[in-house]
Amino acid sequence: MQACHHCDPPAGKRRHPSSYGMQDPRIIFRALGLGPGDTFLDAGCGLGEYALEAARLVGPLGRVHAFDVTPGCIEDLSSRALVRGLSQVHAAVADITRSLPLPDASITVGLLGTVLHIPPVTRAMTAVIMEMRRVLQPGGRLGVIECNPHSPCGPPQSMRLTAARVIDVLEACGFLSRSVQDMGYLYLAMYQKPVS
Repeated sequence: MQACHHCDPPAGKRRHPSSYGMQDPRIIFRALGLGPGDTFLDAGCGLGEYALEAARLVGPLGRVHAFDVTPGCIEDLSSRALVRGLSQVHAAVADITRSLPLPDASITVGLLGTVLHIPPVTRAMTAVIMEMRRVLQPGGRLGVIECNPHSPCGPPQSMRLTAARVIDVLEACGFLSRSVQDMGYLYLAMYQKPVS
């Protein structure tokens, strides 16, 4: 069985849900299309696996912003980025249901990785999506990852969000559809901020 959201973490790791090991991350990063010099936002970064991989892809001329409401996760991520020499990672404690500490149109690619189903975030989903739209550059891309309803692991069924519901909110917030990919345990919806 692959690693599951809400399962026990590897020995020595802080207990925190993560979806990173539930699929081949290369699938997600191919869809995100990150390249050298890009500016990436991992909103609700948790343990920061996506942020660390993004830092490798954007390189020293790029920038990675990683926000989470849990101070311990940010401390761990900052330490791991320092050990790996990834000075382009900026990890900070921030509540993604409120205004993000970023200027308008400052992000090339954003990611909401298995965070929209968390009850406070679900209640603020439209505001969260609109804030992601604010910080994305025109033409910028947004990836949303959530657990499939049929997945044998993940959050309780009552908390899961169908792709149709997420798509409805994204489109209501003015995002343009690029793709929706079923990855088995998870799905990935890719959207783009209009150029004008």
